[in-house]
Amino acid sequence: KHGFYPLANSESCSNRRRRWLHFINSKFILYKKSMGSFRSLLSYTALLIGLISFAADSINYVFTSKYIQVFFDEYHLPPSYLKVVQILFLVWNAVNDPMMGYMQDLGCCGMKWIMDRRKVVLYAGPVFAASFLLFWFPWSTSVGWLTALHLLVSLFIYDTLLTLVLSAYCGLCVENSRNHQDRVRVIVYGEIFTIVAGLLIYPLETMPHTNEHYWLFQTCCVVVACVSAALMAYSGYHLKVERPVNEDHQLEKFQEGEVVVEKKADTWKNALQVSWQVAKEPRFICLVGAQFFRILRFMANENFLIVFTESLLVNNGFFEKNSGTLGLFYILARSCGSILFLILWMPTNRFGTQAVIQSLNILSIFNVLFVLWAGMDNITAVAVFIILENAISRCGWQGFYIVVAGEVVDTDMKTNNRKTPFSTIIFTLKALFNKPADQLAPVLVLSLFLEQGGYPQLTVPCQHFYEDNFSNSTLFNSTSIETSTFSGYPTSQQCTNYNQWMFLALAIFPAICAIGESIFVAFDQYWRRHIKGKTGHLGDD
Repeated sequence: KHGFYPLANSESCSNRRRRWLHFINSKFILYKKSMGSFRSLLSYTALLIGLISFAADSINYVFTSKYIQVFFDEYHLPPSYLKVVQILFLVWNAVNDPMMGYMQDLGCCGMKWIMDRRKVVLYAGPVFAASFLLFWFPWSTSVGWLTALHLLVSLFIYDTLLTLVLSAYCGLCVENSRNHQDRVRVIVYGEIFTIVAGLLIYPLETMPHTNEHYWLFQTCCVVVACVSAALMAYSGYHLKVERPVNEDHQLEKFQEGEVVVEKKADTWKNALQVSWQVAKEPRFICLVGAQFFRILRFMANENFLIVFTESLLVNNGFFEKNSGTLGLFYILARSCGSILFLILWMPTNRFGTQAVIQSLNILSIFNVLFVLWAGMDNITAVAVFIILENAISRCGWQGFYIVVAGEVVDTDMKTNNRKTPFSTIIFTLKALFNKPADQLAPVLVLSLFLEQGGYPQLTVPCQHFYEDNFSNSTLFNSTSIETSTFSGYPTSQQCTNYNQWMFLALAIFPAICAIGESIFVAFDQYWRRHIKGKTGHLGDD
């Protein structure tokens, strides 16, 4: 007995040592993996592509958040003209998006530079930045049709160059990424720069918003355009990218010792044939449908974030207009989506893009139900809803779908035996169906919700109404607000109705878009499993 216990103690110590060594070894392995993941994110090429994203996002942030407000408040554009402009612009979108893709993949008029993604960014990028300035220098502030013409011409030029540059950027994201890990790395860089670009909204929101100080906003726009042009020129000059080649493609056939080179078909006939091959793919249809609803939701939040915030939070005294706190709120609303994407990129690698999108949409529905239950009088709940809704709608609204589109590009190249991927054709063909959502979003929100409450006619009068209610303590109580009216101001009932429609637009429209996106993503998950079972790959291996 006396000899047995020391032996047991010895074995117990040995087991403890083994367990500790196993624990330390497992932690060391996890550390090595984490460091390996960190090192895998380091890439100069990805950095240059990220700078393109930063330049384009900086311009687009200012454009999408300000152009409607500027044309209504500064240029006095009638709402009826906006609808006409947006409808005409939809027609132009149907032409210019696929045109840019065909030009970059199939060539046009002997212009070789347009088939080089790097040169497109180098040459067209600065011109795109200059086109951004067209919006901020008015042609007229009193003649409605001339202001509408100003908006129409500016949109035509700006969107054409935007399509040209961003289709080249999307092609670089896919073609520079030979596998799923590389694509995630490029997208992560883009999201990091998106966060930085979102900081631009702070100085723009803290400066005075009056006609006398409009020149300050114009100056900021000129600075943004110059910096963006310089960054795109720098990236386009230094990028070194080689397009991948399909090794299974047989470009040359040897018959009886003679080389017979594959002849290209007529360019436009070939373009139509390629378009039909892509458009009839089930996963492409699901991709287009899902991203269409996501863009509707994103653009509604982007275009009306300031409108919703000022009507539901500033007018009710939650924020002070032009305050630093309000500027920080806008930064938070625009940056949380990118931060959330960076947090979710590991689960995205593990569980798949579609699973993450569905999880976010479920969270969105709960967020909508919560704010509807709380009501618009619960200002804190409304503020939290705005932050969460903007975070979810902005999270991977491009990044998630670039990864899915990359799978479609890979599958198309293998299925149709193409020598090189037709990335820009696929991206611009997708844009043909998705870009109308950019213009439909404000039209739908205005027509279905805001105009029912008197927007934009009641915007300024209701602001003055609430300002006087808050400044006069004898009037600031529920009884007096419901019964009192002010000379030259709308009635309290009109302003309450105005806010109710604002609240419904804020909550209901995102819910509709989230449900539509989830339906298409569910079908995409089905076809993804079907393709895997049939071919043994998903398009991203």
